[in-house]
Amino acid sequence: MEPNPLLPAGYDIVWSLVLLAIIGLAVAALISLARSPRTGTPADSFRALWALAIIFLPLIGSLTWFFFGRQPTRAHSRS
Repeated sequence: MEPNPLLPAGYDIVWSLVLLAIIGLAVAALISLARSPRTGTPADSFRALWALAIIFLPLIGSLTWFFFGRQPTRAHSRS
């Protein structure tokens, strides 16, 4: 396969790394969603919508989940 003379050589590498980062972020968001505690409230019915948002809009859905969707975690104290 002959390289495209109009694109710099690092173009493919950079976009491949960006794509891997977005996929990694989406996988981390889906894992976080799956591990989030179920509260038994009607908000739990939105879990499927969160999953669809993360899958179909990986960057926006993942970032939205991490900033707005997760329940705040409490620091574990050891006694």
